Amino acid sequence: MKARIRQWAMIIACVGLATCSNLDNIDVDAEGQGTIPAATPLEKLLSNFDLGGFNNIDFSQSFKNQGASKDDVDSVRVKSFELSIPAPPGQTFDFLQSVAFYAEASGHPRVRIAHLDTVPKGASSLQVSVDPGVELKPYVVAPQMSITTQASGSRPDQETTVKADVRLDVDIHTGCE
Repeated sequence: MKARIRQWAMIIACVGLATCSNLDNIDVDAEGQGTIPAATPLEKLLSNFDLGGFNNIDFSQSFKNQGASKDDVDSVRVKSFELSIPAPPGQTFDFLQSVAFYAEASGHPRVRIAHLDTVPKGASSLQVSVDPGVELKPYVVAPQMSITTQASGSRPDQETTVKADVRLDVDIHTGCE
């Protein structure tokens, strides 16, 4: 009888641990959008510009929606990073040669989080390579975080809206630990 009780206790403990390990990671989505003005003849010669759109990010509401707060965060890593062009119709990323994204927060060094060394021709959406192992917790829990861009290429011939969708894997501590 004791052996059977121990067996059930082990099964319940394993189920509890498996359930808790799934509960303490949440996906948090962030979205930014910026408009790149059409190029003047001089700007067509320039090779660096900023896409913008991710200034002053605060994840407090996203955490609250998940029943957590910034104090509950153990770790944050970028899971995916995608760029698309909502306007004008038919516009591609042919004006870009490369692009890199950086996390910034007061009191912390600027850190690269994603990049694309060569932008494929004809693409209107891009899966940007995530820099593995970059810990974003200090940036996400800071009062204010920004994601900045460094891009090379030339400005597009027409005003272009670029949208970025970022998914973060946030490890929070719960009552399961």
